Amino acid sequence: MSEQAKILAELQAIIMTILKNGSASEAEGKRIDELEALLLEQKCYTEIDHETYEYLGEEIAGLFASDHTMEAIEKMCESEITPEDFFGFIAYHDEDEEYIDLFTDAFIAEVKKVYESKCS
Repeated sequence: MSEQAKILAELQAIIMTILKNGSASEAEGKRIDELEALLLEQKCYTEIDHETYEYLGEEIAGLFASDHTMEAIEKMCESEITPEDFFGFIAYHDEDEEYIDLFTDAFIAEVKKVYESKCS
């Protein structure tokens, strides 16, 4: 499991606890802040110079959304972003859920397959 996946798993566990309890403790709030700061250090959150996107992961998502799948996968390979990390980034970062219909289980499986053949 990558560092990003571990961070997201811990964030999810804390959020589920908060939802169960109905409120967050000060320690939970502080830990969420720490984890979000660590997330910003991950490859998908690399800031880029682009007129539309702030982060590399957003640019890759945009490539997938505009039918530039091979270019998106090549960018993932070049940046050493695994499908697990990219789709974890999307699951956490896509607050407007603009990619939810695009990134189906079948789409994710195909990206993983192509990524493995191109990037391994």
